[in-house]
Amino acid sequence: MWCEQLENSFLRYFAAELPSFNPIEVNVRVSNATKFAAMLHHLLYKANLLLLLSCSACALIAQAPSACHKLAQHRAAAASRTASHRQDITAMAACHIGAQHRTAAASRPASHRQDITAMAAMSTAVDSESTTNTPNYSNFDWHDHWYPVAWMRDLPVNTITKITLFDVDYCVVNRGEQDPLALEDKCPHRLAALSEGRLTAQGYVQCAYHGWSFDATGACKSVPQRPNGAQQSTMLCATACPCRVEQGLLWLFPGADAENAKPPPRVQEMDDPAFKWSTAVRDLPIDYSILIENILDPDHGLFAHQAAPFDLYTASRDAPQTVTLAETSPGFFSLSSAVAATPKLAATKEKTAKDTTLNITGALTGISTFRPPCTIATGRRDVDGETKFQACFWIAPVGVGRTRFMSAAVGRLPFSVPRWLQHVSLNNFLDQDTHLLATQQPNVLAAEYKAATGGEPMVRRKIYKYSSPTERLLVEVGKFMDAAVPKTPNRYAEPLRLLMQCPDRSTTLDRYSQHTQICPDSRGAVRNAKALRFVAWAAAATVAAGRVARLGSVARAAVSPAALGLAALGYAAHAFVGEFSFKYVSAKRDRDLRGISKVFADERLDE
Repeated sequence: MWCEQLENSFLRYFAAELPSFNPIEVNVRVSNATKFAAMLHHLLYKANLLLLLSCSACALIAQAPSACHKLAQHRAAAASRTASHRQDITAMAACHIGAQHRTAAASRPASHRQDITAMAAMSTAVDSESTTNTPNYSNFDWHDHWYPVAWMRDLPVNTITKITLFDVDYCVVNRGEQDPLALEDKCPHRLAALSEGRLTAQGYVQCAYHGWSFDATGACKSVPQRPNGAQQSTMLCATACPCRVEQGLLWLFPGADAENAKPPPRVQEMDDPAFKWSTAVRDLPIDYSILIENILDPDHGLFAHQAAPFDLYTASRDAPQTVTLAETSPGFFSLSSAVAATPKLAATKEKTAKDTTLNITGALTGISTFRPPCTIATGRRDVDGETKFQACFWIAPVGVGRTRFMSAAVGRLPFSVPRWLQHVSLNNFLDQDTHLLATQQPNVLAAEYKAATGGEPMVRRKIYKYSSPTERLLVEVGKFMDAAVPKTPNRYAEPLRLLMQCPDRSTTLDRYSQHTQICPDSRGAVRNAKALRFVAWAAAATVAAGRVARLGSVARAAVSPAALGLAALGYAAHAFVGEFSFKYVSAKRDRDLRGISKVFADERLDE
């Protein structure tokens, strides 16, 4: 889940997915029907690509009327960029490059025993590589922070939407030009879900059970059964939750003092009009702590994703990872890693990783920053702190074993990538390791359960076997998780949740429930594709039937370019619809895994 992969993922999809599509197996038989199928199969690949590209063009045209308005908004927001942010990034890159120079000047270990000693000491190397002292993670308080829960564009205007945070349900409303509202999803009358209700003409949330109505502050504005003012009692109020919108995200504050709370962290590039960004969302059956570690772990990219760009963020003995830690104020932290953005492990046609020499002068630095509890940004920056692309992630702790994954690909691009097109590629990308994390989860949560019930702290350095030089940041993230996770609201309200087993693949990788149902852009694309499929196939059948009637031969009718083209277009639409439901079966996983040897040759395992 790293920036270079996201930057090229939708292009890689066309290059890797479509050419390998094999939806029809043609049996060699002498019949008119199979001849027609063979000719149809010949056109499928081109039709798939033509459909996606034509839809992409339509989406770009549709976005044109609002481009000027968005540019004006970006220019106004750009004024909020602070010099301190760029100085921090520049200082981090400069510090890392200085460390690279020192490493290059130092002699390598002289023996195999020294290599073993260095590996054994890897987990303790974090402190020496850090530019600040280790923060006091016990200061972290979940109730002092804002939490992203949805992209505003995914919330229909003036419609109640249910969301969950820390296993507590809320109903939220996008009120268009007005500020959004958020209430606990529980009517004080008989505790029915307010999300089952509606928004009235006055803008009140009305419970569908007995009609009680509440405003944005939670005040009860109407009890239809007692119209004489009894509803003014504070005992009848719903519980409001402070909310705000920042950079297109809806944030909730479940704590008690939102007025004095620090604002949510911002991604500076998203305020720059030179950058375009496209957003994504998916609800994953993965615990917050496990998903954060996964996103900050570039080592898995060569293997789980078979993606060489991940190697630009890995570390090695020649390119060590510099970890920077800071506690900007009590309970507010920043954990960053910096490494030379050069290949270390990935093999290429010209050279292998062990032959790679680092070009320190003018090199880009791969920088990843985690600002707990939810925000991660990663990208390659030059010595001035500038970047052309940022991959940004917001990880909302929905509950035990459940997380909402939100992301934005932020780049200096001439146009924005259609959102649904990005989702096709990203869903394939997420499927590659989501089930792996689901298999890891029972073991990690069981260890947490054992520690919690035994009154002992959970220490990730004891249950994980850290060995890679890239894991210096993960060691530090583990310390944060050790201190913060046990204090998560409602974490142990139902302890048996920590003992749930791993579901099957069709559940952990169910794109429809995890993504399509909560993304109106994808739902709209699927709806349009279904309509196109129906029209194309109906038209193909009509054309073919007409030719049969005129020519009296199915074989001659089958060679109609119009019928074949329409049939292929219908199949392309059918394949597109399949991208938004469960797709990543074991056979597809096995096909992907065969790509590992292309980025890390099997012969190198014996080095």
